[in-house]
Amino acid sequence: MNQCELGLRLEQNRVMLALVFTLRNAICSSAVLCVAAVCGCASNPGGDSFDAFLQKIAADCKPLIIGSDNMGQAIVFNGLGAIPDNYNNFLTQTKALYGGAISPQIYRTTLTSFVGAGSYNQRSFDCIEAHLPTNPSAPAPAPK
Repeated sequence: MNQCELGLRLEQNRVMLALVFTLRNAICSSAVLCVAAVCGCASNPGGDSFDAFLQKIAADCKPLIIGSDNMGQAIVFNGLGAIPDNYNNFLTQTKALYGGAISPQIYRTTLTSFVGAGSYNQRSFDCIEAHLPTNPSAPAPAPK
C-alpha cells in the first residue's frame, strides 16, 4: 500500500467512526426520551392530590410561617426557607392532617411544640385547615 492509499483509507475510517458516534448518540438520546416519556406517564396514587394541596396552601396562605420558618417558601423551593428538620416534620404532620390521621388540634400542638411558637402560627394553621378537603381522598383544588 502506498502513502496515498493509506491516507485515503485513514480518511474513510474517520468518516465511518464519525457516523458510528453520531448514530450511537442518536440511539442514546432516543432511549433517554423513551424513559422520560414512560416516567412522565407514571402516576403516584394519592401523592398528586397532597402535592396539589401543598402548592395551594403555599400560594393561598402567604406568608405561611410557623415558628420562624417560612413553610410556604420551603414548599415552593423544595425546603429552602426552613430548617430541614422543621420542614420535614411539617410535611409529615401536614400529610397526616390531610389524610385524616390526626386532628387539627393535635396538628397545631405537635407543630408548635416541634417548630416553635410564632406570631403567624394561628393564621397559618387556620388557613391550612380551611384548605383541607372534606374528604381526605378527594383531590385538592388546583393552584391558580
